Amino acid sequence: MENQNNNGNYDNRNRRKSKKKKRIYHKSVCIVLCLLIAIAALGIVNLIRSGKEAPIPEKKVTQNNESFSFGDSGQKETVSPILDTDNALSVNVTAANAIVINADTNATLYQKNGTDKISPASTAKMITALTVLDYCSPDDEIRAGAEIEMIHDDSSRAWLIKGDTLTVRQLLIALMLPSGNDAAYTLAVNTGKKIAGDKDLPDTQSIDVFMDKVNEKAKQLGAKNSNFVVPDGYDADGQYTTAYDLAIIAKACLDDPCISDIVATYSSYERWTNGREVTYKNTNELLNPGSKYYRPEVIGLKTGTSSRGGACIISAAVINGNTYICAVMGSTENDRFQDSVDIIDAIKLQ
Repeated sequence: MENQNNNGNYDNRNRRKSKKKKRIYHKSVCIVLCLLIAIAALGIVNLIRSGKEAPIPEKKVTQNNESFSFGDSGQKETVSPILDTDNALSVNVTAANAIVINADTNATLYQKNGTDKISPASTAKMITALTVLDYCSPDDEIRAGAEIEMIHDDSSRAWLIKGDTLTVRQLLIALMLPSGNDAAYTLAVNTGKKIAGDKDLPDTQSIDVFMDKVNEKAKQLGAKNSNFVVPDGYDADGQYTTAYDLAIIAKACLDDPCISDIVATYSSYERWTNGREVTYKNTNELLNPGSKYYRPEVIGLKTGTSSRGGACIISAAVINGNTYICAVMGSTENDRFQDSVDIIDAIKLQ
């Protein structure tokens, strides 16, 4: 009996040990499984996070007065022009954006938000004029057609009529002096058809062809932070420029004998091919001898006004043998001229 009891006790101890080992084994398996589950969950979280777009450093874009879409230029922002500290102007400009350059030395004498993206308004007509003359002669004749109806109701006009026949030079006068949006579309449509080599190309497609060349021209000149959508500069999504780019374009206008002659004129009388007689006055009050803003040194260039761009003017003046270009953007009707006058007077005091 004693031997049986001893054997029974031994068997009981073995069974307890076996159960304990099983419990330890099961706990170990559970712990390993929990760790594996935790690792897998962490991996899934990281995978999800990695699948999200990495944050891109925010690019600062200053819009002028109103919020609107500039579109994607595909270009890096231009670096602010380096100020010529030895000849820097001491002047208080009220406009949102402004820049003054010496066109002979390319030195920047003043700048205020000069590389901010802004709406060009009718100052865009400078690049329209330059592009037209790349493909047309000033003496070429053009007949105004249905394209003059493509403009907005509140547009500035040269009051072209369907059937008017006039030269490219006369259309450029109608474009630059009274700032005719109808002249802009007549030039753009006809030049676009000439570029495409298709006289029957629809007007809208002709505009697209022309505007492609406008933007090519701007980039060639060095105005790399601009995108023009319509030939008259009327506010449009995806359309933008900078004061600095406009100064570059203005310099090219001064280098063109046809455009520089037109923009320096305050009043122009013309008799068109179809016999119509017109007289246009320049919207640039700096050229108006009867205006308090008149300055005899001024030789152009172009005004503009739009809801997004405000009142603007790109002016040029010859002072002490040097040509200066001043872009004043995002201002008011009168302040744009006053800012320009203050800049001219400051240059004279140097």
